[in-house]
This record gives sequence, structure tokens and C-alpha cells, in this order.
Amino acid sequence: MKKSIDSKLMKKFINLAVHQLEGEWIVIGGTVLPLLGIDLRVTVDIDLVNLESKNSNAQSLQLMEIAQSMGLPVETINQAGAYFLSKIDGVRDHLVLFQSSSKCKIYRPDVYLFFKLKLARLSQSDLEDCLAIIKHNPEEFKAHKKAITSLFKSALKDVTPDMKERLIELQRRIQSSSVVT
Repeated sequence: MKKSIDSKLMKKFINLAVHQLEGEWIVIGGTVLPLLGIDLRVTVDIDLVNLESKNSNAQSLQLMEIAQSMGLPVETINQAGAYFLSKIDGVRDHLVLFQSSSKCKIYRPDVYLFFKLKLARLSQSDLEDCLAIIKHNPEEFKAHKKAITSLFKSALKDVTPDMKERLIELQRRIQSSSVVT
């Protein structure tokens, strides 16, 4: 049975990872919220992706070792996000350093990159994640609002009716004053 990843567990994982890994890494997906201390919903995997193109099996195994050392199943490590991240140009322009050591840097996406990744599928939980990150980072959101708004235009192409409904809801909530404090 998978264990829920909350902010306390995520902080412990990152503290271990930054001292055991080498290179540059980014936390993506729903795991970003607990990283920021936001325990909005249950997530059961950790999306930590190596930013260097020479990502290897050894690094993935190292992540699994860290998870196992914490009593988490190795399946907690989710590398699927690397695929979606690799499809985005200019990723390095949208990184926020979260923690570093002499051999490792761990980043989180800025609000723009977070949205870009979430809008690729925009499930109901992705919609809620987007709203939560706006509330947590209103100034960062305001700085990227125009670029984020332009993402909606491209996201509306070739989407399912359910996804279109969620995109419209997200746009509506963003435009309302209730989202940005």
C-alpha cells in the first residue's frame, strides 16, 4: 500500500535527496504542493526529475533507494513527468531553486511552468493544484499572468469536453478576485 506524501514527508525526502544525489533536479506534478507546505490533497508519488539530458537508470535507482530508506515503496518514485518536461522549451528559464548542497540542486517550477505542465491533461486535481499554487504564490502568478493566459488558448485546441469545461472554470476562477489574494 502506498503512503501519502504530505509536506512533512516531502521535506524529509528532499533533505535526504539533496545530500545523496548529484546534479540538478526538479520537483514537478502534485508533489510541488507538499514541497511548498501545501497539504491540499493526497498524493502518493514523488515526481523528481533530473534536468540533465544524461539521466540514467542509476539515478532513478538512487531515488528509489532514498524512498525505501524512508519506508516508502519504490513505486513512490514517478519518472513519467520527465516525458512531459522534455516537451517544453526553456524549462531552465522557469526554475526556482528550492534547496542545494555542494553536489546537488533541487528546483521547483515557477507558476508558469507549473501551469504549462498541468494544462497538458488538466484533470480535476490538476485544476485544484493550479488554484492552490496561485493562492500560495500570488506575486509570482501576477508576474506570469499574461503568459499563463496565453497558455489557455493553445490548451483549448483538441481537448475533450470535460477538459474544456475545466479550462473554462480555471480561467473564470483566475479572473475572479477570489483566487488571487
